[in-house]
This record gives sequence, C-alpha cells and structure tokens, in this order.
Amino acid sequence: MKKILSLLALCLVMSLSACTIVETGNVGIEKSFGKISPGALPQGAYMTVFDTVYEVTTKEVNFPVNDLKPKSRDNLTLQDFDADIYFKVTPSLIPGLFIKYQGDYILHSDIVEGGNNVGIVGYNRILRAAREATYDAIAEFDATSMHTQRAEIADRIQKLLQKELDTSDKGAFTITSINVRNLMTDPAIEKAIQDRAKTDQDIARKLKEVTLAEAEANRVRAQAHGEADANQILAASLTPNVMQLRMAELQRDAALAIAGKAGNTVLLSGDSTPLINVNK
Repeated sequence: MKKILSLLALCLVMSLSACTIVETGNVGIEKSFGKISPGALPQGAYMTVFDTVYEVTTKEVNFPVNDLKPKSRDNLTLQDFDADIYFKVTPSLIPGLFIKYQGDYILHSDIVEGGNNVGIVGYNRILRAAREATYDAIAEFDATSMHTQRAEIADRIQKLLQKELDTSDKGAFTITSINVRNLMTDPAIEKAIQDRAKTDQDIARKLKEVTLAEAEANRVRAQAHGEADANQILAASLTPNVMQLRMAELQRDAALAIAGKAGNTVLLSGDSTPLINVNK
C-alpha cells in the first residue's frame, strides 16, 4: 500500500512539474517532437509531459541599446549613445515568427535587469535593426545641436526602425516608443556646444536690449509728437481778441486780489489798466 501511495505521489509531482501555465497577456507556442504548432495557445495551464510550451509575451516590453558610437551629420563621432527600445508583437503572428526566428527566443529578464520572466521572440532581429536605425538617424543631425533635439532623434529612430521591421515582417512588430537615455559627444564638441550656448545667450540679451531701447525711443517720440500737437493747437487758438480777453481777466484777478486788502484802492483806467492807490 505504501509503495502504491509513493508511486501516486511521484506521478503527481511529475505531473505538476510537467505543467506549463500561460499567464494573461501572453500566448503559448507548443513544440512537440521537434514540430512547432502553427496556432498560438491562449492563457491557461497545459500538460507538457511529451511536448514543450514556450510562453511569449504580447505586452509592451523594452530592451536597452547601449554603447553605440554613431557619427553625426558633421562627421563627428559621439563618445557614447544609449537608448531604450519599447515594442509589442502581434499575438496572431507569434507562431510564425517563432518558426522563422528559431533560436531567437530569450527571456525578458535575461536582457533587462529586473525584467519580467516572460519570453520574447525575434529579439536579436529587432536589436540589429535598432542599432542600424540609430546610426542612420544620428547621421542626420549635427553634433553641436543634437543635445537639444533628443525628441527629434528618438522620433527619427522610431520611424526608421519601424520601416525596416515592416520590410521583412509587416505588422508583426510595433515600435511603441524610443527613449534616448544617454547622449555624449566628444569633449571638444562639448566645449563647442557650451561656447555656442553662451553666444546664443549673448545674442538674445543684446536683442532684448535693442528691443527695449527701441520701445523707449518710440515712447519718447510719441510723447514729443503729442506735446508738439498740443502746442500747435493752443497757438492756433490764441487770436488777438482771445489774448486781449485773457489779459483783461488776469488784470481783473490781480485788482481784486489787491483791493481785498484793507487800505488799498484800485481805480481802473479807460484801457482797463488798474491804478493802485496804497494808503498807509
């Protein structure tokens, strides 16, 4: 009886060890007696006593492209260039890709520190294309200005990489994004970049000073024109009669002010000129 129980336990352990679970978001590729099944297995548990099930992810994953030294458009070699490639694989095409790129199957955790323990198909194919796309993209930019063009460089790499992958596997791989993680030019270029940035700042400061000076000059000019126009209008309005009236009003005001004091007498002459008699 004990032998039977031991045998059953051994069979149970062997069955469990021969069970493969395909997680949500992944598909399984079944290989039996050296032949790969043309259909993808959905999520679930599968007995693999006489065959093997490879789990391949359909989720977005990434891998690094490090230590590249591409040349810029001005024929200067970068000291270092690192980027991260993000991509997805079309689930229905995974079995065909698995057959086409046999041996090009790797766990995500093997290429990314802290990565997922899921399989990636066609990794080396994408890696080679990513390196080529990076070299081609960098060749379209000047080394002295590419520090400010990381987004444009990433976009260009993505377009070139997607185009290359579509030439051989249309619709199989989708490059979702590119992250330019590190971009280092030659030390001499770095100094040239700093000098150029300082020159740009000096130019911007001078342009701002010129703009402010022009604005102040325009303000003074407008104020002067306004005052000149006002004086011209005032001068045009001072006719002889108006001037005589203004003079009479001034004399009147002066006479009233003097007459308001005790002991003062003011007599007006025929031409309205006040004759002042001051009594002590």
